[in-house]
Amino acid sequence: MTTDDVRLAAIERRRDFLRMALAAPCFLALTGGDLSLAEDVDPNLVEPTEEEALAAIDAMIKTSATNVTSERLDAAHTLQRSVDRLRASEFGTYFQSSPEEAARWEKERAILRYLNASFDKALAEIKETEVEENTVVFWHLYNMGYIVKTPTQTIAVDVKHRRAPELVPLVDYLLVTHNHGDHYTTAFCDALTAAGKPVVSNFIKNDWLTEEDEREIEIGDSRIRLKRVDHNKTLIKYVTTFEIDCGPKADHCVVYHVGDACDVNQLTPQAPVDVFIPHLAVGLNVPKAVNETIKPKRTFLSHILELGHLIDKWRWSYDYGYNQVERCANDSVILPVWGEKLVYSRG
Repeated sequence: MTTDDVRLAAIERRRDFLRMALAAPCFLALTGGDLSLAEDVDPNLVEPTEEEALAAIDAMIKTSATNVTSERLDAAHTLQRSVDRLRASEFGTYFQSSPEEAARWEKERAILRYLNASFDKALAEIKETEVEENTVVFWHLYNMGYIVKTPTQTIAVDVKHRRAPELVPLVDYLLVTHNHGDHYTTAFCDALTAAGKPVVSNFIKNDWLTEEDEREIEIGDSRIRLKRVDHNKTLIKYVTTFEIDCGPKADHCVVYHVGDACDVNQLTPQAPVDVFIPHLAVGLNVPKAVNETIKPKRTFLSHILELGHLIDKWRWSYDYGYNQVERCANDSVILPVWGEKLVYSRG
């Protein structure tokens, strides 16, 4: 190999790494967590006061995604100030911190206080809620993470939260769409495995590893169809979509969680979809999926405010999310916020 060959090979390796980094939504992990120099915070932004933060959090918890009031919009704008001041590197530090250190972060940053308070709300409700027959109850935790509770089972999908291990006693199994750190935590996966509960993915080496393009599995009275689809033009068949039949006690309600799927033509559920959970900004034509291809009864647009992403890249705001809802021009499409409880009954 000549000197030029070596130089060209090195250049190509750097290009490959850059392509991978730019394609990966979890850019923080690829940069070793030090993004402070890569993010500029608007010096004119001011962190909400404690009074403003508490009022905004209270409004977000008490209002509903099915009726977006001016109170919720005002609260979202207040919290957005905190979002736009929090660097991805700071979120990474917070996420790995001890409970005592996390409490200090939450006191200083409104958005982190909200993230923690919304988990408290969801955790209490998951424990207390008894689901009636023919009904499924959802809690949105963060990013693409949901808890889905049926009359007979509690299912976790793409749960990313520093307190996720607290869910282990409540959850029957976990589904993970793909190997990006904003869709799962190793601690939660390991804790569920230690408790003898299934963790289903296309990358975790266990009894539930699914590397096939398509597969159908049963866990309890849930029947789940798995299909590999593209994340983008670089990450081919990287994401597993989950078409979950929630079983007879739930009147076979079908939940279709597609993770970071980007191509509407690859979304091919076998049964009519009751609840569709897509990424709102990965390139997927959501209006077409909602109104022409899948035609679900309800759509929960997800993946806003991914705090592990750069402030000006892949961290979609509340306003962006509400604009996407409007683009769908369909009353069944909503934008859940963290900790939100959503009840769905067939009929």
